[in-house]
Amino acid sequence: MIQDITNSLTNTNQKLIIALDCDGVLLDYHTTFAQIYEKTFRKQLTIVSPNSYHARDMYGVQFTDEEKIEFNKIWDEYGWKTMPMYDGSLQACLLLHQAGYELVCVTAMPPQFVEHRLENFRLHGFPIDKVISSGYDKDNFNNNPKRKIIEDLHPIVFVDDLRRNFKDIQQVHTKFIFIDNQ
Repeated sequence: MIQDITNSLTNTNQKLIIALDCDGVLLDYHTTFAQIYEKTFRKQLTIVSPNSYHARDMYGVQFTDEEKIEFNKIWDEYGWKTMPMYDGSLQACLLLHQAGYELVCVTAMPPQFVEHRLENFRLHGFPIDKVISSGYDKDNFNNNPKRKIIEDLHPIVFVDDLRRNFKDIQQVHTKFIFIDNQ
């Protein structure tokens, strides 16, 4: 597949975009959640539901309102800029970048932390210089917050670990790659 995409890049002489989600695709959100929890509450977490998408469910965490505020304070300071990368994610991005693709991170993280995400990418050596935050619909989790961004970017490939983020995307010739972390 990379060879097919590379051939089309060579034939058009333009830089094609690959849009990548970050959490659950390039960087390990779940491990960071456990690390921040331990830093905040001095308690180590154990995985209770390994196939859960949400970190709180994976570790069986129920926050009180006060605990959530305390956790979020530490998370906001350290979480977005200290995530470990998944094995192979840096190597894959470097190969794609060397082949001439522009890699763009499209994430639902809060927009005020985009610079933290860029700092985290630079820390690991990712060739990603652009992060676009879509936010998400707190009232309806099933709405696709990334639809408009993907339609505007027209990436050749869009990689994400949440099926909802492929929903209702129209008028683009984009290959969708779903990362199933189960």
